[in-house]
Amino acid sequence: MNVIATSIKRFNVFKTTAAMVVVFALGFSCSQDELENNGDPEDNALTEAEVQEDYYNDDTEELTLSAISADEFSGGKVKEADDRLQCAVVTRVGDATGGTITIDFGAGCTGERGNVRKGKLIITYVGRWNVAGSYWTVATDNYSINDVLVAGSRTVRNVSESDQLQAFEITMEDGTLTFPDGAVATRIVHKRRELERDSNSILKRLIIYGTAEGNNRNGRGYQIKILERLIYDISCEGVFIPVSGKKLITHGQREITVDYGNGECDNTVVITNKNGRSWRFNIGK
Repeated sequence: MNVIATSIKRFNVFKTTAAMVVVFALGFSCSQDELENNGDPEDNALTEAEVQEDYYNDDTEELTLSAISADEFSGGKVKEADDRLQCAVVTRVGDATGGTITIDFGAGCTGERGNVRKGKLIITYVGRWNVAGSYWTVATDNYSINDVLVAGSRTVRNVSESDQLQAFEITMEDGTLTFPDGAVATRIVHKRRELERDSNSILKRLIIYGTAEGNNRNGRGYQIKILERLIYDISCEGVFIPVSGKKLITHGQREITVDYGNGECDNTVVITNKNGRSWRFNIGK
């Protein structure tokens, strides 16, 4: 899954005598092997597909937030710090209190991480993005990432209560992903997205919770409920999934809980099916 490489990251210690290290390592290796060898391939594939579909949608939300929050613009052209936007033409009509922003990737724009984006994202906004009560809508115009066509309109509303914890409610009723083989996945989303910043306004963590439902690319319906807030740690390099939190995925007769851990910087989850069987699974890129 080479597309999953974006803005999102994670942490780790142990110490004792040499003899205790050997005993501990043997015991841990055994339990880890049991977890890794106990997996269900279909549930693994379901988890990986869900992470991939999350990426396409999250990436779109992050791109539009980067564009709308850009402070430096003149003559309609926006100066972008987000490397995903460096090869796009970003144009604003209006001012900081309202207007339209168009992000145009043209016939193909390759970002620093190798992802190819095409087409346009169109943002219509009311109010300053960082002030509670402001909102914006995002529409797509033949927009794709690595030839996966991303469509659907979403509404984002600022519901923040402080500068240190900016909060946004996101609603999407008609999301679709069309894959190069013609398969289509649909999604309805109702979630809350929080940006936790330090005293210097530097982003530390991304926190997400809420629900989603739809049909994945095999045509079967699914429902997703975040049981414990999903937390992405910006300091973690090369990690594209949450470092902690849990979600429940219901897909036909299958029901699995995905546990992202307790803060470690890795791309590993523990999956538990409805019969209580658990296993460790490393989500590929």
